Amino acid sequence: MLRIKKWITHNFWLKVISLILAVTTWSYVTWQLKNAKEEEERTMFSMIHYDFVSKVLPIEVIIAGKARNGYEVAQGGITASPADCLVIGPKNILNDITIARTVPVDISGHSKDIDKRISLAPIPGGIVTKDEFIKVHIPIVKTPEEPKPAPTAQ
Repeated sequence: MLRIKKWITHNFWLKVISLILAVTTWSYVTWQLKNAKEEEERTMFSMIHYDFVSKVLPIEVIIAGKARNGYEVAQGGITASPADCLVIGPKNILNDITIARTVPVDISGHSKDIDKRISLAPIPGGIVTKDEFIKVHIPIVKTPEEPKPAPTAQ
């Protein structure tokens, strides 16, 4: 054991090999970081050459889940404030986008109106300006009971 310890601590060539491995690793990491920075610059430069446009999109509130039994979302009562948002992005991408959506609002088990501040779902290639959060109002009403058939005389 003592012999191995002495060999490790007093071996000149082992120290030289360690130094070479450390310098090689440092060089490789530095090279990778430089390549990543150059790639990022190329990406940014290529985005600059797009024709950027701005577009006002209406906001659609996305609902997930189902209200408590006997309750439902009032049709046409969902509101978002603001009702639209300004998006800036490359013309070739924004031409195909006609609506901005919110992240899903979970209404599972709710029996009362929901008022929340939520964010918009990301728009691929677009940057939403101005409003980061949207106020939504989701009215939940009691499900109308179906009329019971009148008893028939026998």
